[in-house]
Order: sequence, then structure tokens, then C-alpha cells
Amino acid sequence: MLSDLMALNRHSAAGPAAGFAYQFERALNWLAQKDAGASIGIEAADDVEVRNSDATSVLEEDKHSIRESAQPFSDRSKGLWNTLGIWIEAIDSGERSIDSTSFLMVTNKPVPNCIARRIARAKSKKEIGACIAELQIAGANPPKHISKIVQRVLRPESGDTLQAVIQRIDLSDASDGNSAPELRKSTIGHLQMPNWCLEHSESIADELLGWLHKAVMSAWLQEQPAWVQRDHFVNQFHAILDRRKRQVKRERAELLIPITDDKVGSEKGRPFVRQLHFISDDDTIVDTAIREFIRCNIEKARLSKEGNVTDDDWRAFENVLVSRWSKIRSRVLRMKGGASEQDVGFEIFSDTTLDHREKLAGSDTEQVYLTSGTYHRLADLLTVGWHPRYEDLMREILGKQ
Repeated sequence: MLSDLMALNRHSAAGPAAGFAYQFERALNWLAQKDAGASIGIEAADDVEVRNSDATSVLEEDKHSIRESAQPFSDRSKGLWNTLGIWIEAIDSGERSIDSTSFLMVTNKPVPNCIARRIARAKSKKEIGACIAELQIAGANPPKHISKIVQRVLRPESGDTLQAVIQRIDLSDASDGNSAPELRKSTIGHLQMPNWCLEHSESIADELLGWLHKAVMSAWLQEQPAWVQRDHFVNQFHAILDRRKRQVKRERAELLIPITDDKVGSEKGRPFVRQLHFISDDDTIVDTAIREFIRCNIEKARLSKEGNVTDDDWRAFENVLVSRWSKIRSRVLRMKGGASEQDVGFEIFSDTTLDHREKLAGSDTEQVYLTSGTYHRLADLLTVGWHPRYEDLMREILGKQ
């Protein structure tokens, strides 16, 4: 008995929670498709309200249900009558102008051929009159829980308002893609994400939804109506894309790029390796440098192929590194004038390559090998060098080959 009661309580909480979450998904969908200058309200004047840049607005009543057989806008449902009552009151009270306001009934369930469906189709006086006649029949002897609402909707002095409201009502149900999965697909489609981030579209939409929750809760905590400007939403969307793009640009961890000993051995005759032998006899330093060189070339090819880093980005990256090397070299040569050439060269090498991570395309890099590997590539081209007389020494070696 207790377990049945607990299950009932959980189910009772699940319905309203799902309905509340649905409002945010609907608001997110509006934000994704509206033009500049629009704003979206949640629980402001209605479940969701859209204010367009031309001063027109849409009042939206959302009826979400997790019950398979639910019909939120059936002829004698509280959903239908309460929705009509809210909208009539908004016009009668002067809170909204009928000329600039339209109305939208939304549900995640399919709506059968009922009064709500016919109201949404009614445009002529004859069709509107027929709908009112049906409402009067459906409202006869109403259940107690909707009796006051029915009286309000059918009040004779609001007859003209009821006609005007019906003329401006639309209906959107599951057949229009308003189930939760289809609604999310629609939102992602309106966002028009670039190809590189399509595989992350769901998580990007989740980030936007989280931002929307935070913005709305902030307004409510300040006892303010929750209005979200479409332009602020677009700014947040682009901030998320920029952050994701920076992540895509980042190089992989070195453990994800294994380098075999055979590959290392095949590179030992390269000019940058010979440069290292001028300043050190440590095979570990040479082995590490070769692995950095190979990993850097692999990642450079990958990032360039995927279009995340352009040739201009790489040239700028290398130019900064060359400038930095030149400054370090000048400093060390001046400060270590009395040291051996091998020691001076080793200090230039270590100060230049040790633990430095240069920015690439405006984004921080995380792996040392991308910077140090680029230095080795530049040393391979003799653009930079470690030994104070590296150019003369390399010229002598290359001349003998």
C-alpha cells in the first residue's frame, strides 16, 4: 500500500515537472527562430509569451501531459476553458490589445477533431459562431471544477471578445512536431549550426537551455517577470560556439598519438637532430625531441585538414615562436658570454622549449609538444638554432653530404 502511494506521489510530481520543463523547451524554440529585437517571457502574462519587434505579441498556453491517452484541450477539459478564460480576461481588462495579439494553444499530444481544433480553423463569422454554439452546448451543466471558468468564458458581455479571440487562435499539437524529441529537433534546425559542431548539437542545445533556466531563475529571485531578449540569446549561442570551437582546435594529448621506436629511429638523421647533438649527448633529450617533432607534424596535418586552423594561423604561430627564440638567444648569449658554446646552446634550447605552450589561432594550447615540436621543425629548416654557431656548423655538415 505504501509503495503504491509513493509511486502515485512520484507520478503526481512528474507531470507538473515535465510540463514546466516543456515550457522552457517551447521558449527555447521561439528564441531560436525569432528575429532580432524579439523577446520571450516565461510565466509572465502566459505560459510563454512572444513579443515581436513590431510590437505584436503571441500569448501561448502550453498543455503537456505524460499520460498516453491525455487530451488536454478536450471539449470539457479545464485546459480548454481555462485557456479561453485567461485570454478573454487579458483583452477585457485592457492588458492586451486584440489588434496586436494572437493566441496559440500548444500540446505535446495529438488533438482530435474537437471544438479546440475547429476554433483554430475558424476565421469567418459563420465558423466562429458555430464554435461559440458548440462551446455553449459543451458548457451546459459543467463539472464543478470548471463551472466558474465556463461562466466567465460564456458571459454575455464578453461575447464580442470571445469572437475576436477565437478569430486569432491557432493550435499546435504533436502532429506539428511538438512532442519533446521533435520540438528539440526543430530548435536545433532553427539554430542553423555550422557543420563542424553538428555532432554536438544536442549538448549545445542543452547548454542554451541551462542558460535560459539561469536567466529566468535570476529574474524570479529578484521578483521580476522573466523576459529573455532574443539578441542576448544569440550572443550566448555564439559564445557557446566560440568555446566549442576553441575546444575543437585543441591538440590531442600526447598519449593519444603513440610513436613507435622504429619511427623515432627513421628521423635520427634530420637536421634538427644534428642541431641537438651540438649541445647535448643525452639520448633521452634527442628521443623526446623526435617524438615531439613527429606528434606536432601529425597534429598540424589533422588540424589543418579539418579546417580548424588555417595556414595563416600556422604562419602567425611560427612567427611568434621565432621572435621569442630570437629574444631568448640574445639574452643568453649576452649573459653567458664566459660559458662554453655547448652550455650556452643548451640553455638557449631549454629556455626556448621547456614547458612553453604558445597560443594557436587565438586559443590556448594544452600540450607542450605542439610548441616544442614546432621549434624542432623550425630547427630542421635552420630558421632557429641552439648552438651559438649553429648556422656555420650545419653549413659545414650539409656541405660534406
